[in-house]
Amino acid sequence: KVFQPRGRDPAHGAWPRGPAYHRGMRALLISLVVAALGCGSGGGDGLDATAGDAAGIDAPPGPTAADLFDDTQVRTLELTVAPADWQWLEDNALLEQYVPGDLTWNGVTVARIGLRYKGSVGSLRLCFDAQGNRQCPKLSMKLDFAEYVDGQRFLGLHHLNLHAMMRDASAMKERIVYGLFRAAGVVAPRAAHARLRVNGEDLGLYVLVEAIDGEYIEDHFRAIDGGEGNLYKEVWPEHTTAAPYIAALENNTTAPAVDKMVRFATALRSATPATFRATAAQWMDVPTLVSFLAVDRLVDNWDGFVGWYCASATGGTCGNHNYFWYEETTRDRLWLLPWDVDNTMQVPSPIRTAYGMPDWNASPTDCARRSIFLGYYGRPPACDHLTALMVAALWPDYQARTAELLAGPAAPGVLEAQLD
Repeated sequence: KVFQPRGRDPAHGAWPRGPAYHRGMRALLISLVVAALGCGSGGGDGLDATAGDAAGIDAPPGPTAADLFDDTQVRTLELTVAPADWQWLEDNALLEQYVPGDLTWNGVTVARIGLRYKGSVGSLRLCFDAQGNRQCPKLSMKLDFAEYVDGQRFLGLHHLNLHAMMRDASAMKERIVYGLFRAAGVVAPRAAHARLRVNGEDLGLYVLVEAIDGEYIEDHFRAIDGGEGNLYKEVWPEHTTAAPYIAALENNTTAPAVDKMVRFATALRSATPATFRATAAQWMDVPTLVSFLAVDRLVDNWDGFVGWYCASATGGTCGNHNYFWYEETTRDRLWLLPWDVDNTMQVPSPIRTAYGMPDWNASPTDCARRSIFLGYYGRPPACDHLTALMVAALWPDYQARTAELLAGPAAPGVLEAQLD
């Protein structure tokens, strides 16, 4: 079965095209559970993360996205790429630019998709030395099914990520962590393992991770508001002007309206520990927020919202990353979504052990920036107003929710059952 391209086949964009695993995991999980029991965690019912879990409305008859993300099996994906294009991609991996190819899985082929390497600083540039020589045997990849064929989808998906798991000897972190978020009632990507073959060559084991994009929010928030609201990537509600939110928009960019995020940030700026719960309840589902915090801290996601990075020791701004916000269309409601969870389940924590960064719930003696890695500086998490408010106002809820998770989906026996 071959997907027939729909719509026009646009010319390529502005950039110039190219030519043509589980040992040690059980001990790690037990260590994390013991650590979490020492610090505790908040919650309630929250959003039903299964709403819209079926494949997107664009999926044709046959296999579905649910089949693709079935985590009871390891599937094989086949990419066919013109040899010259594949060589160009290999030679120019750091450019993160697409070349065309075809994808085949389970008897279905989708033609003329875009494929590129991905990862920016964290998982891509660290795979190359100072001279540009590649050090990693495999690289993470992103597929865009509409890069060359306008409106084309694969199983209702617009994008698909294939993560190389180069810093995950267990090859299980993303599957377990995203699974914990979903089990806790937080909308989070589906993930499953796959082998990848390119032009017949087996490149090894990857983890398929559902992309957070327009199709994703339509699928997962359709029952809430239709899934047509704004999707923001990596912008924290600390700005009271529109520009940062417009820059962070992943959709609805033609006539951007970001007033809700501005009002959200303005409300948070004036909130205190005594008023924060009421303020948060006006804008967020507090039990789901607490569940997000409980899972995020249980797996010690040091490179998520608690990781504040600065380009210099003094001047300029600092920012956190690896999350999205979904903004509902029909009411003032925002949902915090996890993303990029490969820097988790590390004992001891590299950011606290190696660089002396205070934990997220520790009141820092000062907010001076600490030299960390790759020439960056770090700022203590609780120097952020929203983080400090969540600790001060939601700590009992957080501890209670953590205890629930440790007795449920994060119990050692439950987690070990996922390991081969």
